[in-house]
Amino acid sequence: MSDLRVGIIGVGIMGAGHARYLTEHVNGAVVTALFDLDAPRMDSLAKELTAKSGTAINQHSSVEALVSDANVDAVIICSPDGLHPEHLTLSINAGKHTLCEKPLAPKSLDAKKVAALANASGLNITLGFMRRFDPSYIEMKKEIESGKYGKVLHLRCISRNVSSPTATTAMLLTNVAVHEVDIARWLLGEEFVSMSTVAMKRTKYANDQLQDPLTVLAHTESGVLMTIDIAANSTYGYEVRMEALMENGSLEIDNLGGLSISYDFNLPPRTHGQVAPTRVPASRPCTRRSPTCRSPTPRSRTRW
Repeated sequence: MSDLRVGIIGVGIMGAGHARYLTEHVNGAVVTALFDLDAPRMDSLAKELTAKSGTAINQHSSVEALVSDANVDAVIICSPDGLHPEHLTLSINAGKHTLCEKPLAPKSLDAKKVAALANASGLNITLGFMRRFDPSYIEMKKEIESGKYGKVLHLRCISRNVSSPTATTAMLLTNVAVHEVDIARWLLGEEFVSMSTVAMKRTKYANDQLQDPLTVLAHTESGVLMTIDIAANSTYGYEVRMEALMENGSLEIDNLGGLSISYDFNLPPRTHGQVAPTRVPASRPCTRRSPTCRSPTPRSRTRW
């Protein structure tokens, strides 16, 4: 079989990260087309990728041109959040399999409209929820479904970034909490019926458009409580953790990626290590666990 030819819409932090990861680490796929309003940035990335893969890359002046490119089999959308519905609609109508970074849309009506289009298309349309493929979350799901520890009572989630100078309160929900909501639905196999936010004492590092830290409280159909504690400006490092409190134990994914199980009066040994120290550029939240936020890895979580 020939390589899957991929076009990427938006080559900022996320788009460039996908492009480099495909080029350097994924067999059977090759980047063949790019679109970005920043032409010099697009040209620089195209030259970098071609030097590594040996494949000529088409640089397009519009999204319409990229999705219509005969040398593109699949598309990755990494444009600004508000453009996701428009760009995904164009890609679907062009018959392209697509990975769209989250959120699907900032507004629920737009999300429902494009979701209906995607579901009716027969194409492989995927959102950037990578935790479902993370070995630790897969292991946690297996342990939950084993029944050994009883029912899930509470999901406790922690998500912290070093510095987020341009983040807004809305972004904490659409770019951060959305990951926890998605993985909880996948782990539990049920939907949420209520969700609210609670403000904490505000850090001096928050800008005028940001309530930071912030806690999300949500209940599922069966009554499981999920709490998400979000800090956009922790200052000490990047950190993502999750604990499932069970009737007969505790399952916890720590920041270094391991699953710890506390059960039958036995506590697991605790691991220690350095949390990722890199500050993310102010232009866009990032969602990959990488020292430079360039290359998504199999061990990825959410940096924003």
